[in-house]
Amino acid sequence: MMPQNQWAGGDALDGRSHTSSSAKQLYFTIDCDWVPGSQSGLEALLACCDRYHLKATVFFAGRFAEAYPDLVRECHRRGHQLGTHGWAHGALEQDEDFRTAGPEQQRQWIRRATEAVQQAAGIRPVIFRAPNLWISETTLRVLEEEGYLYDSSVPARRFDFGFGRVHYLKYFWAPSQPYRPSELDLSASGASTITEVPPSACLFPINLATLRVLGLSVLGRMIHWIVRDSRHLVFYCHPSEFVHAKEQEFPRAMSRWNQWGMRPENLSLVEALLDYLFSRDFVPAHIMHATVPQLDLRQPVVLRAGGF
Repeated sequence: MMPQNQWAGGDALDGRSHTSSSAKQLYFTIDCDWVPGSQSGLEALLACCDRYHLKATVFFAGRFAEAYPDLVRECHRRGHQLGTHGWAHGALEQDEDFRTAGPEQQRQWIRRATEAVQQAAGIRPVIFRAPNLWISETTLRVLEEEGYLYDSSVPARRFDFGFGRVHYLKYFWAPSQPYRPSELDLSASGASTITEVPPSACLFPINLATLRVLGLSVLGRMIHWIVRDSRHLVFYCHPSEFVHAKEQEFPRAMSRWNQWGMRPENLSLVEALLDYLFSRDFVPAHIMHATVPQLDLRQPVVLRAGGF
């Protein structure tokens, strides 16, 4: 008997979210790192989603799901999609690095996280986001073997100039809209069974940290630039950003910069962004509804070739 997965869930998002092929689509995503004390931030985000009739994709580190199974179940009950985000990302002295770890180590992290979410919510997640967006071609192969169907990790159009975690350009020119990656090069279109939905960026990511530092006016100009190339906008935030840092447990290696500005008042910034996007005809969408456009033959293509 096949394990139950998220295809068994309902498809409806909300009355205003029925999308057409030309609609500008907002994928509102939440990364739940393993940060004890951050669970109240997730509760606040779920209440915000309810007010805006918005269904999110929530990526859980396995240890977060194991520690707060009631919250995982509540996310599923409210119609949010569940994904995984490594096993213990957020609380390690040396974080999980899917760029360099071997396939068996990656498989262990992914399986433990998958089992934690499945045990909590009764569904098997099929969506993945790599911790820190540190991903590799090995990750893609392991995800395929583990039955995953979607990923949202490739840092297309992003380079943090030393301020964030993306300080390499290997995947900078990857497509900015959903695509099927090549198993030999994640930045190229190919024949993977995984649909990649890259987190949006305009050098800096479209996330709460950028919104806090640069403000809505600048973020709005970045979004305007992004939608000239792609109608898909992937925003992400972390529950820990909505809780005072002193109320949470972080690894000693985490910088003060990363903890700066964590507070419940950040929810008003998210609400202002949602008002801004909905007033500009964005509609909420599920990552599992993302479709791959017609193949662009200008992109390098690598086809599967078995038996060699």
